Amino acid sequence: MRSSQREFAILFAGGGTAGHLLPALATEAALEQILVAKPHMRLVVRFLATKEGAELKILSEKKAEFYLVPKTDFPRGINMRGLSFLPRLLVAILRTLPVARKSDVVVGFGGYVALPAYIAAFILRKPLIIHEANAVPGLANRLGRMMATRTLTNFPVHNWRNSAAIGLPIRTSIWEIGKMSEQERASEQMNARKELNLDSSKRTILVFGGSLGAAKINNTLESALDEFIHRGYQILHATGAGKESISQRPGYHPVAYIANMDRAYLAANIVIARSGAGTCAELLATGTPALLIPLDIGNGEQRRNAEELLAQGNVQLIANEHLSPANMLSAIEDLSKRSIAGNSRQSSPAQSLAEVILECGGVR
Repeated sequence: MRSSQREFAILFAGGGTAGHLLPALATEAALEQILVAKPHMRLVVRFLATKEGAELKILSEKKAEFYLVPKTDFPRGINMRGLSFLPRLLVAILRTLPVARKSDVVVGFGGYVALPAYIAAFILRKPLIIHEANAVPGLANRLGRMMATRTLTNFPVHNWRNSAAIGLPIRTSIWEIGKMSEQERASEQMNARKELNLDSSKRTILVFGGSLGAAKINNTLESALDEFIHRGYQILHATGAGKESISQRPGYHPVAYIANMDRAYLAANIVIARSGAGTCAELLATGTPALLIPLDIGNGEQRRNAEELLAQGNVQLIANEHLSPANMLSAIEDLSKRSIAGNSRQSSPAQSLAEVILECGGVR
C-alpha cells in the first residue's frame, strides 16, 4: 500500500520558543485530518530546531523528525554574538538546504530557525508560506515576506498587503470550546472543575503567565488573594516551576504547570494572563473574559496583541508597571459581569493554514 502512496513532505520552521512551535503542531494535526480523505497521500513532517530552544523537549517527546540548526537571532548591538550572526546564518542555511530540498512546502512561523528556512526555500524555489502570530511582526518574518509564496497572519497587520488574517493555529480541543452550545459548555465546565479538584459552584479565575510564570502577576495576586476569596472566587493558578510561594488552601489552587489547558479554560469564568499571541488566540477561540497584563518585550508585540483583543471586547488591559491589587480586583469585578462570547469563525485557523499548504503543494 505504501509504495502506491504519494509522499507529501512539509518542513516546519518555528523554533526558539514553544510559542513558535505549537502552531506548527496544530497545523500538522489539521493536515493529518484532511488527508484521511486522501488515502493515496502520505504526510511527512519535519521540523527545524535549536539545541537551546524550548521546542527540543517537545519534539523529542513527540518522537518527531527534526534537524538542529544554529540559533540565528538577530544582533541587537555590536558584541561577539552580533559578529557571529552571519557565520551562524550561513551554517544554518547549509544545514537546512538538504531538508528543504526533499520538502514539497516550507512553512515558517518566525523565531530563531525561520530565516535560514526562508532563504533555503527561496534558493530552491520551493513554495514558502509564512505565518505571523503577533500584531507587530518580527524581523525574520518581515524579511521572509519578501520571499514568500503566501503570507498569513493572526491579526491584520498594517501595510502588509497581500496577506490574509486567518487567526493563529491552536489545539483543536481549545478551538472547539467556543463552538459548544451554552448547555454543553455549562455541563463541561462542571466536569472540568471536578477533574481539577475545584468547587463546581464557585466563580473561577484561571491565572497563568506562560510556562515560566510571571512574577509581577504572581506577587500582585498574592496581595489580593484574601479579598478574592472573601468575594467568593476560587483561583486556579499556574505559577511557573519553582514559583509556588503560597500553599494551597480553600479557594486557592496553585500548580507549577497546567498540561490540559483545554480543561482549565472550560473551568474558568475569567482569565488573568500575559498577552502572547498564543494566549490571545485561545481567548478569542474560547470567548473567555480576560484581564491581560502585557509584558514589555521585543517590539512591544504583547501590548499590540492585547489592544487587538481590547477592540473586540470582553477584555481589560493593565500595563505591567501599573498593575496593583486594587486595579486587579476592580478589573475582575467588571469582567465578572460579562458573559462568555461565542466563536463565529467557520473553520479553525489550523484548518485554514492546512488548506493553503495543500494548495501551494499542488494537492487537490
